[in-house]
Formats: sequence, C-alpha cells, structure tokens
Amino acid sequence: MRVRSALLRACCAAALAAGAPSGVGAQAAGSAQAAAALMERAAGRYEDAASVCSDFTQRLTVPLLGQDQTGRGRFCSQRPDRFALRFTEPSGDLVVGDGTWVWAYYPSLDAKQVLRFPAARSPGGFDFYREYFEGWAAKYQVTLEGSETVAGRATQRLRLVPRAGTSYQAVVVWVEADGVLRQVRVEEENGSVRTVTLTSADMGATPPAAWFVFTPPRGAHIIGG
Repeated sequence: MRVRSALLRACCAAALAAGAPSGVGAQAAGSAQAAAALMERAAGRYEDAASVCSDFTQRLTVPLLGQDQTGRGRFCSQRPDRFALRFTEPSGDLVVGDGTWVWAYYPSLDAKQVLRFPAARSPGGFDFYREYFEGWAAKYQVTLEGSETVAGRATQRLRLVPRAGTSYQAVVVWVEADGVLRQVRVEEENGSVRTVTLTSADMGATPPAAWFVFTPPRGAHIIGG
C-alpha cells in the first residue's frame, strides 16, 4: 500500500508541477490527478482480491477482414498470473493463461489449430487486471476522457497509452468510482478493436484450478511457443 501511495503522490506532484495554478493548466493538472487516483483505486481493489470472476460480452472488429463478431462467456483471473476467458458463444472458444503459457483456441474457426505464447510476452492484453493496473504508472500514460454509463453503471473512461512497445496502440478502460473495472477496449496496431464488457464483478470468486488449465485436443496443430 505504501508503494501505491508513493506512486500516486509522485504522479500527482508531476501533474501539478507541469500545470499553471489557474486556467487550462490547473484543469489539466486536476484531470491528471483524478486519473491517477482512480487508477490507484482500481489497482488496490484488485491487489486485495485473490481472484475475480465476471460474465462478459465481447465485440471484435477486424477492418482488414471486414469482420464484426460478438461473443459471450465468463472471465476469471487469479493472482499472481492465472486468467481465462471461456466463451459460451461461440461455445468452446477460449483464451487461458496458466502462468507459463497463454493458449488461444477457437474451435468455432478451426478445431485443429491452437495458438500458444510464452506468458511473459503474450499479445493482446487479456489479463486485464495485471496488465492494466499493476504497476500502471511505469507502463502507461493515462488520460481521463470523461464519464460514461456501462452496463447500467456510472463509470469514468480512461485512455492508457503504452510507454513501451506492445501489440496494441492504446487501451481504454471504464472504471467505477470504487475502482471496479466495467469495460476494456483494446486498439490493436493493425486497426482491430476488441471491446470486452464485464457485466458482473465477483471479488470473492473461487474458480476451480481446472479453470486455468488447457490441454490441446488430440491431433491439434500447435502454433507458437
């Protein structure tokens, strides 16, 4: 908690030092301070939770292929490095991070193909809480973009621009005042956009160990790793 507080003080001090005491500079400083406070609140919220689960809907647009797809399922994450998105629509599709590998399997597209990436450098930013809130100040430039209602909840919209190279250009997160994440939009370098809306937030969830395990089907071709 002391580390997060120090980061927050540093971010706020930098924002205040860069701005003027009144006018546009003061407004920008206040916005930066509010953004930092909200990111810290979200980081603390999920740092204190051993695991979190939520039902989700996902919309994926791929302009290069002229595709616009919608899916649904359940997402769970478990500290320090486990997560899984398991789809009910399309049934059987999944992305699983087991701590060593990130597996992506989309039988709705190709039941004989499995994608595998080392967890330390997996693309896509699927592990929402660890990816976007843990150590956020060192990883992102954050801008508060305004208020918006998501899934019937009042949220603040924040744009996160990576300070170092990633597979995406920017991420937008929608966070409630108490730090609960409600929506994520990942803007890829190739123009694709993936928006995941979290329609619930079970902070006391206890997903079974098998939730974070994936075994490729017999005969599947594993790509990557």
